[in-house]
This record gives sequence, C-alpha cells and structure tokens, in this order.
Amino acid sequence: MADLTTDRLVRKEVALGQVREIQAPSNYLADLIAPMQTVQSDDVIFQYITPEVEGLAPARAEDAESELARKDDTVGTGRASIIDWAIKDHYSASDVTRYREFLRLAELSAGGSFPLTAGAMTEDWASKLARDTLLRRRKLDNRRESLTMDGLFEGAIAYNDGKIVFAVDYQRPSDQQDQAPTNGVWSLTTSNPIGDIEVMNQTMYDTHGVRMTRAIASPEAIRSVLNSDRFAARSGMTGGTGGAPVDPRYLIDGWGVEAAIAVIERATGVTFIPYDAVYRTRALGETTTVVNRFANAKKVVFLPPEEAVNEISDLGFAKTLTSPHPEGNWQSGFYEWERSTVDPWGYDKGNGVKMFPVFPHLEFSYVMSVLT
Repeated sequence: MADLTTDRLVRKEVALGQVREIQAPSNYLADLIAPMQTVQSDDVIFQYITPEVEGLAPARAEDAESELARKDDTVGTGRASIIDWAIKDHYSASDVTRYREFLRLAELSAGGSFPLTAGAMTEDWASKLARDTLLRRRKLDNRRESLTMDGLFEGAIAYNDGKIVFAVDYQRPSDQQDQAPTNGVWSLTTSNPIGDIEVMNQTMYDTHGVRMTRAIASPEAIRSVLNSDRFAARSGMTGGTGGAPVDPRYLIDGWGVEAAIAVIERATGVTFIPYDAVYRTRALGETTTVVNRFANAKKVVFLPPEEAVNEISDLGFAKTLTSPHPEGNWQSGFYEWERSTVDPWGYDKGNGVKMFPVFPHLEFSYVMSVLT
C-alpha cells in the first residue's frame, strides 16, 4: 500500500472499515496511446478541447475595440461536469448498522460465543466493499478508454447522457479518415494489404513528412489479410488452373495470421497491435447483457512513431490531461471519497477522476476501413 497523506487518513474514518489504494488495471490501450499528464487547472484542458477557429488576427482602427477571439462552442456550459467523471455506491443505514453491530459482537466474542457468525459477516462486508471499489474503478477506466478510442478511431468525441451534451472534433483531415483500401477491402480474395499500406505510407510521407510504424486493429481485421490470394500464392498452394486457392493454414504448420502479419511487418515496417477490448451494459429492467466494443472492429488506425511527434509537440501524439481534485488532497488523477448522510444514516463511497484525452496532432494518423 502506498503512503497515505495525513489529510486522507483524517477523512477516511473507520465506519466502513476500509482505507485502500486502488491500483490501475494494466489491460487498457489508453495508457499506451494517451498516458496521463498532470495540468494544474481545468482551464488548460478546455483550451485544448475548444480550439481556435480563426488563423489570422483582424485589423482594427487605432481607437476601435479589438474583436473577441472566436472559439468553437463545443462544450457549452457546465465546464467542470464535463471532465469530472465520478460514480458512487450507497450503503443503507441498516447495512452499515448491522456491520457495526457484528463488528462489535466479534470483538466481544473473541473468547467464546458466535465467532463464526460474526466473523463471516465482517469478512463478507469487507469483500463487498473491495468488489464495489474495484468495479467503480473499472467503470472509470472504461470511460477513459472509451474517450480515447473514440478520439483515435473516429477523430472526434461526442457525449450525450441527457444532462451533459458536448462534441469535440480533433480535426483529422477528411482524406485520412475512414478511407477505403486502394486495392479493395481486405475481405476480397483480390485484396492487397501490403500494397494498401505502402500507398498509405507514401501519402502520409508526401503530406506530413512522417511514415506510420504502428497499426491498431481488431483480430477480425487482422485475420482478413489471409483472404488475399497473394498469401496463398506465397505459400505455393494456389490450387489447380481455374480452381479455388487452397487454404495453406490446413496444409502448412505454423501458417496463419501471425505468419501473415510478420510478412506485412517486414514488408512495410508497420507493427500491428491486436485490440478487441469490450465493456458490458444492460438496460434497467432488462435481462440481456450487451457486449460493446470500444473501437470499430472494421477499421485500422495507423500511427506514427512517438519520437516523430515529440519533436514538434510537448504533448506528443496524445495525452490524457488530468487536474487536481479536493477529495484527492488537491492531487491529480483518480480520487475517492466517503460521505455519511444525516437522515437516514447511511454511507456513500465513490471514486472519480478529472480527465480528458487530447490529440493535438491527429493529422499524423490514418484510419482505413478494411472491411465492409
């Protein structure tokens, strides 16, 4: 456990029996694409998500008042609400009272009565708190992942929960967003994945002076490269004249998606990163759980080497900006709180984070729609 500040120890009373640090899970791509970076004010974040729309300063007469700089009205009102993501659990008065009574009973019965009953109750309560805490943290990490993937794959973030509505466009050039492969989608036997990547890379170099070296794609998109009859020809298993190509995966040990991707990487210099993370939702009152992907499985995002962007930007390709919060002792990043109500006497435990991903140079990326 990390060291706790005096402020945090004072705020974390023992009523619910839990003072803990929450460790971040390691299976999110947002940590790789847009790592956390601390800023000292929410205004800094909003300067990035409300970009300037005028490139030139207007002229004015010597005695005239200068014009107000115009910015996209992308976030509306409720500034802090947009970047402060939080969720809590409520424990009723009876839950807390029963736990406290069993905790007292366990202390009194250390030498005799009901140790198993009281011990089981207190242990179950601690386990429930731990599960709830990790689930809240998972939901916060899911939100960060969702924002990052929306910005990366779609070039924009649109949010509407019925109370807060905003849209942020990171200005990826239209001819680099959702482009079809030059030689046809990869589900066709006549597709040419290597040729498509080479054409894309030449376009990016001619336009921005940088070549793409990484690609994020779903396993479905990656598997589709094997549809190309060029890979069947490479294996020597092209079939008889006029016949359908023979699938080399059934005839050659070790031939499959990994082998095909290795061929593409050696030919193009682009390393593929498989990505198919999901989160689950279930509508209130429904019994069916829906699995939602963070990213579109039919698209491939091509990214530049990080060092190429670091030369021109303090933020690199992307960062998740995070600002201080009072419940985190005015430190940035994830925070937690515990609050009791007066009537009825219950407890709320919650977690939150003030953050927003920014992509200052999304023009140094390319999105290809490889499947129909």
